[in-house]
Amino acid sequence: MKALISVIDATEGEMSELSKRILTTLVSIPLILFLLFELPISFELFIIMTVVISMYEFLKLIQISTTNKIISIIMLALGSYITIISPAIFYYLTFTKIAYAYALAVVLLWWANNFWMVVNYPRSKPLDIFTPIKAIFLFTPLFCLFVFKPYLILLLFLIVWGADSFAYFSGKAFGKHKLAPRLSGGKTVEGVVGGLIGVLLITGAWMYFYNETNWKFLLLALITGVFSVVGDLYESIYKREAGVKDSGNILPGHGGVLDRIDGLLAATPIFVIGLIFLL
Repeated sequence: MKALISVIDATEGEMSELSKRILTTLVSIPLILFLLFELPISFELFIIMTVVISMYEFLKLIQISTTNKIISIIMLALGSYITIISPAIFYYLTFTKIAYAYALAVVLLWWANNFWMVVNYPRSKPLDIFTPIKAIFLFTPLFCLFVFKPYLILLLFLIVWGADSFAYFSGKAFGKHKLAPRLSGGKTVEGVVGGLIGVLLITGAWMYFYNETNWKFLLLALITGVFSVVGDLYESIYKREAGVKDSGNILPGHGGVLDRIDGLLAATPIFVIGLIFLL
């Protein structure tokens, strides 16, 4: 009887968390889309606020010295300023676009190293001494989105949201093989496959709606979706090291803001580089 009661309580708790997750999503997504398409300046302020909160949660997770935190904040502020200002002035010059592609390529190499770290955890762990550099690589690519039209930014969001949502429900329905049991007990190989299939379906619908005929958008979406999974697992390293489930509790059912955008942080550089060469 006690075992049955425990199972019922666990199920009710899971449903409660799922309800919170869905409710938060139903509120946040329309708000983000409204800002993106109707109030571009407010959307940019929203991204800046998101980065500030995420950076705060990130620094809380890694428990570094106050000096290192200050240096990280200063480095992020400078990197963000350069990333925000220079595209607005120089983006349409060819040499600037190439420079941005090279800069983002460095970030991608860093994410490739993070993928290796995810695969080899706990034998391989991030070094806190590089936190200021990580702060720049993590957050500044989001500001590159400011130069693109809303419908393109929408595609990035749809890819990340789709990969996460389809993976969640696919994993619940079909998940048997753990993807990274040392980092995330809930993620499964079947869930990731379902998430990537969902990404292709969503991108196909987006292409149809906006009359985009370049098939390379599907390839870009697929690679971007894979990177979003890497970003999710990379953040899990820090949560596992800190001994916490979430980076915060500001978003009911989702945890912290960093928990909500971890996939976006890894997906954005590959997506932006793809757009630079597609457009």
